[in-house]
This record gives sequence, C-alpha cells and structure tokens, in this order.
Amino acid sequence: MRKHQLGFTLIELMIVVAIIGILASLAISAYQTYTIRAQISEGLNMASGAKVPITDAYTNDGTAPVDRAAAGLTPNPADTRGNYVSQVAISNGRVDVTFGGPKAHADIVGDTLSLTPYETAGNTIVWRCGAAGIPAGGALLNGGDDHLQPTLDVRYLPSTCRQ
Repeated sequence: MRKHQLGFTLIELMIVVAIIGILASLAISAYQTYTIRAQISEGLNMASGAKVPITDAYTNDGTAPVDRAAAGLTPNPADTRGNYVSQVAISNGRVDVTFGGPKAHADIVGDTLSLTPYETAGNTIVWRCGAAGIPAGGALLNGGDDHLQPTLDVRYLPSTCRQ
C-alpha cells in the first residue's frame, strides 16, 4: 500500500523563505530611496522660499544679491532649517541647501544641492537645479556665482534636477 505524503518538503519551504527574503531586501532598498527623495524635497521647498527675494533684489539692483542679508533675509544661513536641512545659504544669487537636520538620513548628511539663477534673453529668470544643464539661452546673473554640482547621489535628485 502506498502512503501519500501531505505538506511541503524542507527544501520547498527553504526556497520560499529565500524568495521572500530577496523580495523584502528589494522593497527596503526602494523605500529607503523614496524616503531620501522626500527629504530632499524639503530642501527644495526651503530653497524656493529664497528664490523670490533673490529675484526681487536682482530686479531692483541689477546685480545678484551677495548674501542672505542683501536678499532681504536674515544673515544667518542656519535660520532656514528643518528636519532634514541644516541651512540654506545664498552666495551671489546662488542658493546652497545643506542637508543634515535632526532627522536627515545618514546618506545625505553634509551634502549640498545648489540652485542657480540664469537670465534669459526675454529678461526672465530661470533656475538651474542640481545636475541639470544650463537653461537654454540662459546667462548667469550680473555678479552671480557659478553653479555647483550637487554632492548628493544623482539617483536621489528629482527629475528636474538631473541631466
């Protein structure tokens, strides 16, 4: 008489556990990238708060503001900080966001992301972000600093800040 086995063998169970482990490791990596991108978006939001004063100062004076005080902000770059951003500085019109707030991911602590204003032929100001190229027909503002490449890993940057 033949005996019918019910259930799974040990090898089959080990294969299932290995597959679940591989899928979990991929999910954790994707989630980590997602959370870092969300933290970088906080920095971009804080930098956008400096864009209007820089544009206004340039429109009024014809030269890029030298620092935060010249743009009409508080002089201390650490006055603009958040959970993931330690400071937002202005250097001759360029906005430099430094990451490293109390909740910032270890992969971005101390890294910077720059936004640089360019003037087009139509006298409008367009912004260059991160690793993106120079805007078409754009020239640095009068007295403006050159753009700095980001020290962040490019995969964490939003699509508008990539090449």
